[in-house]
Amino acid sequence: MHMKNIEPYKQLETIRHRQDGVPCAVMAAGIPTDLAFTKCELTNLPAEVLNYTELKSLYLGENPISKLPEEISSLSQLRELYIFGCKLRELPAGLAKILSLEILDLSHQPLQNLPANIGALKKLRVLYASNTDMTTLPVSIGDLVSLEYLGCTDNKISKLPETLGKLKQLKELRLYGNCLKELPHSFSELTALREAYLRNNQLTALPSNLGELSALEVLDLRNNQITHLPESIGNLQNLYQLDLRVNPIETLPEALRYLKSLRKLDLRWTRLTKEPTWFEQLRTQGTLIYL
Repeated sequence: MHMKNIEPYKQLETIRHRQDGVPCAVMAAGIPTDLAFTKCELTNLPAEVLNYTELKSLYLGENPISKLPEEISSLSQLRELYIFGCKLRELPAGLAKILSLEILDLSHQPLQNLPANIGALKKLRVLYASNTDMTTLPVSIGDLVSLEYLGCTDNKISKLPETLGKLKQLKELRLYGNCLKELPHSFSELTALREAYLRNNQLTALPSNLGELSALEVLDLRNNQITHLPESIGNLQNLYQLDLRVNPIETLPEALRYLKSLRKLDLRWTRLTKEPTWFEQLRTQGTLIYL
């Protein structure tokens, strides 16, 4: 489908009010700054779009697009790009040349991998790449120095690069529904991390230096193969919620009693047979313990 087939655009004050199946645009001085083609049955990116070099956001979600042109790099002012629910198996290297990108959504399609040069996107704050066929993350992921949210859930990722620890601004990490058996040693270097969702993997242990995640508030580890917790977990003084459901844990480190901020500890469907005496200390401080 080409631009001439879908003009005129429905003009909006804000692209957030777009209507699926209807081409929408926000204009400034007659020039589109935001375009939305969600559910417009596009099979490719209309060549005319590449002429709109002032574009700030582009929505291409839920179209049968199987390939993007290298020339997408010409959209040098683009801040938000949503290409979820398409049929992309690979991405052009030119995507990583849009240095202004802050939000990138690549979810829900048979994507095999991220561009090796994705680390060039120094302004990227949010990256969605869930429900794809990815098995790894590129080493350059650690160069995304502004990244605050990384969502790579329900993929086939079996190993994370050590460079992950370079993401010093990362606040929320969602990697549930993958094939992870271990976390990189550098995981503890994510010093800004507040929420980590790692359920439904194959983790057998946690890094011994886990306690260095001083900002961590939520740790979701349910449905893994974890048998024990590191003693350093007692150093997570901001930890508010710890979910250990469906893990073959038989004993717990007494260091857990020192988690002053802990308000929920979920131990259902573990192999814990005896309740530690120090649980009462946690309950006294207001921790809800589920056994």
